[in-house]
Formats: sequence, structure tokens, C-alpha cells
Amino acid sequence: MDKKNRFSVLLQQLMAAAELKNYMLAESLQYDVSYISKWVSGIMLPAEKTKKAVLKDISHCVVSSMSEERCKEFIKEYRVDDSLKLEDAICDQLEAEYNYVRSLQKRARNGVSTMSDYYPETTVPEYIEKMTHPVLRRVKSLDIMAAMDLFSMERGHRLQIVDIHDANPSEYHSYPDVSFSLLINLDVENWDNIYDTVFLINMLTQNTKINFQLYGNPSAGGKVIFAVAHEFSISGMLVSSNRCLSVITSEDRKTSDVYYDYVKNFCTRENLLFRRTSILSMYRGHEYVRSLLSPNLRWMMGHMTEHFLPDDLFEEIVEQLLNEKREYAVTRAELYDLHRLTHNLIEESEIRIIVYEAAFADLNTTGELDFYNCKVTLTPEQRLRYLEYLLTLCRDRKNLNIKLVYGQIVTDFQYKNDQCIFLSDMLSYIRLDNSKRVDNNIVIINRRDVQVLFDNYYESIWNDCQDLVISDRTAICNYIHHTIQGSYLISQTT
Repeated sequence: MDKKNRFSVLLQQLMAAAELKNYMLAESLQYDVSYISKWVSGIMLPAEKTKKAVLKDISHCVVSSMSEERCKEFIKEYRVDDSLKLEDAICDQLEAEYNYVRSLQKRARNGVSTMSDYYPETTVPEYIEKMTHPVLRRVKSLDIMAAMDLFSMERGHRLQIVDIHDANPSEYHSYPDVSFSLLINLDVENWDNIYDTVFLINMLTQNTKINFQLYGNPSAGGKVIFAVAHEFSISGMLVSSNRCLSVITSEDRKTSDVYYDYVKNFCTRENLLFRRTSILSMYRGHEYVRSLLSPNLRWMMGHMTEHFLPDDLFEEIVEQLLNEKREYAVTRAELYDLHRLTHNLIEESEIRIIVYEAAFADLNTTGELDFYNCKVTLTPEQRLRYLEYLLTLCRDRKNLNIKLVYGQIVTDFQYKNDQCIFLSDMLSYIRLDNSKRVDNNIVIINRRDVQVLFDNYYESIWNDCQDLVISDRTAICNYIHHTIQGSYLISQTT
């Protein structure tokens, strides 16, 4: 055989890293050494009926045979916490390569890639299945360019596309060496003000673990191109919400780089839809203050933030951060200046605020507060004071026009965390709640057409979702009071 299959190449690399000989793996798996030799050489694969058990045993043997230093290197490279999770990650990668080779064997007489394959027609699910190349299991030095006419696809297919590159969605590690630039066609004329905007927000949230940039240009219309630099590409034409024509998959480096460069040419600053930033950058560049002083303030609170802190609780949190010696880029004096400005704004300015009821529930159960994008945990007694102050604001500050969203606006995302969106006529930004991580999760809306989409999204929820939105101030105060009672009960049991 002139070329080994991908599974055998990976297996040989892992065994070399662990200084694991064929006979040693054979003894560990209780297999004849001839089987191991055939797996490593690419002559054959492990039997499909015992695949999972064998791959799990291989992963365990590889990791347990590594030197302590090499194991630490692999733990760092695979972005996991310990050797057990490393075994899982290696097993996942082996299985991906195994399945890929098996799929090739079903189309050809061996498991060696033919470099390029042509399909005159496929469904979108079939296209997505072909996108799941094993290289996406790699978490180091992965560079992807894609042009996808997402908003011309059926909604379910969009969700699959967004998740396609994420091998471990339940993990909260960052992958700074994974870059993904996505070019889309916004198609604002056919935009669903609520669903499409919520999808956009969740797509941004899904990709906070990696270096993700989202671009918009009509050139993405009708295109489905996905290219991993130097590794793999798949391209086609979208002719309906569920069908693609002229689909080509390729593992040829030159072909993949041609598609990569084609998309990259459109990923320019003027096409960038959102600009990633941080609270420190927003403060240093005066963008945080500008967002507070801008006219036509409209906030959507998916979780509780520093905006509604009474003075005494604010001081306690600042002292808590200092005592814990947690790194915080803004100084104490700067924090106090920001708090006084926010306090005066809440007291005097006209603001429209939409609060998700889940934000109250999350504060009560977890105690987590987003304090200038730094997660702090409030004691039950502190939660009580936070909620009581919020109740006072809702009851007494007529300049605050507050509405409560009870439930989820879009059921497709009912198990996703709600986000905080801060809109104004001058500067708008989103805090994407990525749970355990709080870096790489702030984006500023970078183009006027996107600003219009978010303006329409907010107005649609404010005016048109009467079955989910509570507008009566007395009813909202009663809800907050009910939440306070729950918080009081929690404080009595701790």
C-alpha cells in the first residue's frame, strides 16, 4: 500500500509519543501482535463490533505509557485537565479517524483517501456529514475559513453547521490556536427579527472558546465553502434550503488553500459584523462610558450585572475582589467612578429594560453576579440586598421602563443561557454568557445594518411578544418580591 490510512498514521504517532512498541500494546490489549502490526501499517482496522472497547483500551495504554513530562505536554496540547480526560480526548480522536476511514472503505476498496471526491448533488445534511472531517478534532493550530449562506438553509441545518467544529461543547477550555472566520449573507430583507437574531447571538456564544470572527457580504449568497488551511476543504452551491449541487471534498493541500484564500479575500474590516473586546478595552477607549451616556438606552438582561448594585453592596464586592487578590484590570478608583456614573444614570435617565425571569432564578440558585464581566458569588444575604434594591428601583423609578420575559422567546434555544445586550444610538454591545468562562465574550456591533437588526429585535420583543412579556409594573414588582422570599428562605437554610 503506497499510503497509510489516517487511523494508522494517528495510531503510529501516539505510540511513538508514548514510546510504545507493537508487542507492548498487544500485551495490554491481549491481542496477537500481528493484529497491532496490521493496524499500524494500515492493512486493516480493528473490528467494528469491538471498536469502542478497543479504542478506549488503546487510549488508556498510550496515556499510561507516557512519561510524566510527555503526558503534561499532551494534556496542554489537548486542552484538558488531567490524564483521564486526556484518555477520553485521544479516544475521541481515534474514533473520528476510524469512522472516516470506514466511510472511505464503503465507497472504495481501501481506506486511503483519493484526495478529492465529486458529488453532483447532495442534501444539506449529507453535506454537513461530509464536513465532519477528523481534522476538526484537533485543537491546536487549526485555521478555518468558511463562506456559508446560513440564512437560506432550514433552521435545523443552521444549528448543525454552527456546532460542527466543536468537539467538546460541554468543556469550558479556550482554544486560542483554533481560528474560525465565517462569511455569511445577512439577507436582511427576509430576516426574522426574533429567530434569526437569537440564532446570531447563540452562534457568537458558541464560538467564544476559539478565535472566531463573523463577516457579512452578499458574495456568500448561495455558497457552502468550508476550508481548513493546508488540510481539507468542501465546497458546493446551495440551490435550495435543503439541497447542494457540485459538491467537492478534497484533502489536497493546494485545493484546500485555494478555497481558503478565496474566502479570506472577503474577510475584511468593512465586512466584520462584530468586534471582540474586553471591559478593560472598553473602559480605556471610553466605550463603556459612551454606552452609558448614549441616547435611547435599551438593555436586555439575561443575567444580573453590576448595573443594579446598591452602594454598600458595591463596596463589599470591591473589597472581596481585593481580599481574594483576583486579577482585575480596572483600579479601585476607576470602579468607583463607573459605579457613581451608573448609579446616577439609573436614578435620572430614561431607560427601557427587558429582564429574563431566568436571571432572577440564576441569581437565587447560584449567587453568580456579572461584575464588570468578572464572575463573583454573592452570599444569600447579599442576594437579598441586591434584589431588594432592584425592587425599589422597579417600584420608585418611573424613568425605568421595565418589562419581564417569562420563559424563552425561541424554543430552539431554551436550554441556552440568555445574554446581556446593551443597545443605544451611539454604541451597542453584547455580553455573551459562556458560563464558567468570562474572557473573549464581549462583542461590539460593528456595522450599521447589524445595529438595525438588533434594534428591530428589541422592538419586536418589547411590542409584539405579549404572551411572554409582562409589562404591568405591579406584576413585575410582585414577581421580584416572590424572588426575594425565595432568597430569604435560602438564607435561612445556610
